[in-house]
Amino acid sequence: MRCLPCLAILALCGLGVNTQAAAGAWTRSKGSGLTIFSTGRSVAPISAFATGSADSDSNTTQILVEYGLIEGLTLGATVFAELKTTDLSDSTFNAGIYARKRVWQGEAGVFSVQLGYAHPLESVVEDPLGHEIDDSSPEVEARLQYGHSFWGDWGNAFVSAEGGIDVFMDDKDNELRADLTVGYEPYHCCLALLSGYASMPMGDDDATLKIAPSFAYTMYPTVARNHKKPEGFIRTRTIQLGVSYDLLNPDDGLGVQISIWQKF
Repeated sequence: MRCLPCLAILALCGLGVNTQAAAGAWTRSKGSGLTIFSTGRSVAPISAFATGSADSDSNTTQILVEYGLIEGLTLGATVFAELKTTDLSDSTFNAGIYARKRVWQGEAGVFSVQLGYAHPLESVVEDPLGHEIDDSSPEVEARLQYGHSFWGDWGNAFVSAEGGIDVFMDDKDNELRADLTVGYEPYHCCLALLSGYASMPMGDDDATLKIAPSFAYTMYPTVARNHKKPEGFIRTRTIQLGVSYDLLNPDDGLGVQISIWQKF
């Protein structure tokens, strides 16, 4: 049977996250790993996708690698870059690490805690870009995560929720975060997802509430004439396509993204 909860990782890493990646409550099995490459574009107003005249235009790239160190403990690392072509000085480049520890698992679901740190690296890319970039803030995150899977003749599904705080090491307001993702898999290769991401700064900055529908397709190796996937560990490759939109800040436009993840 396919490990559907692992795809919750894809849903939460792929869309709506602009620094440290959140990866759901499930931990990876000991000795197994996952690499995710994501790239996207966010444009405001939405019409600028067609006209090319944008008030705001940013391109993002993120690489995430995580590995099951021991049973119930997953370590991860990220590199994130956001290039704002309409204002290069507001671009972002950072690298982060995190650890996710499963604290309880049973019929009611799985609970985990996650701690992470992201460090700004704008100084590394200032010279190649030929432009001075404002430094972002070192960031510490803490999360409490919950996930639950459902199986049946109608297909498979999961729900993943988490809440926590991002603490910034400068004058930027700390932020409370809450994420919710639901996924439905009618077939073993196809997964429909709907995610919501909320942030509430503990100050005067604007809150956000992003919705992010997406679709993921997993390519399985096939054997024999029945086209069933082989038994044991399978190094599948998954492609996810999605969009994101901020309900509280419609002037921020629309984001589109593609993610490719590979097990190892």
